[in-house]
Amino acid sequence: WFLLSNLGYSCQIPTEWGIGLPQMCFGAGFILYIDIVIFIFGKLHDNREIKGSPAMFLLIAPPSVGVVSLDLLNDLLTGGDGGGDGNASTTAEFSPFSEMLLGWVFVLLLLLLRMCPTIWKNPSVLGEYWAYVFPLAAATTATIRYASALNTVATEG
Repeated sequence: WFLLSNLGYSCQIPTEWGIGLPQMCFGAGFILYIDIVIFIFGKLHDNREIKGSPAMFLLIAPPSVGVVSLDLLNDLLTGGDGGGDGNASTTAEFSPFSEMLLGWVFVLLLLLLRMCPTIWKNPSVLGEYWAYVFPLAAATTATIRYASALNTVATEG
């Protein structure tokens, strides 16, 4: 749903069709993500074997993509063009809710960092590493977008 929000912004659906489809997709994704988090943490309490599962890392991807979606929606609502090509916003603003969501991503990363000894064991299936790489790439993208929107000395040039 968050990816649909990004796609809707990139295709400029709100201006072309006059429908707030990206906002609707973001809302649906947010509510579904909350439901999934509650379900997974409830199962984690009941079943300790999933504690080291790569599926826990997949919790990082939706809010990371949500940070980018919110930044794009913020650009749409505040009149920033965002470059239209996926570059950071030109308004040098990052919405407070995007920052809160990015904070949740960092909290999840810190919680999962505690599981490092479990993560470093040999995978049971060869393709298991994608469950680590994809969410970390999404978190990295959100962090880079945030750093670019801040316009600090470190991100200039």
